[in-house]
Amino acid sequence: MSPEISVVGAAENVDMSGPSDPEPYEVDTDERRVVSCYCCTCESTATLLLEVGDSDPWEHDAENASHVVDYWREA
Repeated sequence: MSPEISVVGAAENVDMSGPSDPEPYEVDTDERRVVSCYCCTCESTATLLLEVGDSDPWEHDAENASHVVDYWREA
């Protein structure tokens, strides 16, 4: 039998801001789109040419989880 555990409060590293808006590469997956990427940590850049159904993040973002990456959709 496991002991009862009581948790009070939250850890300091827990994001309490609630759900965020989806990233531009996750929106409108039923059409072709162009998404620009900028890594605020190491200043790398890329342009994603996304086909219909593609909703994967930039490879650099997936490989470097600690980096902060900004995405925006080109018109």
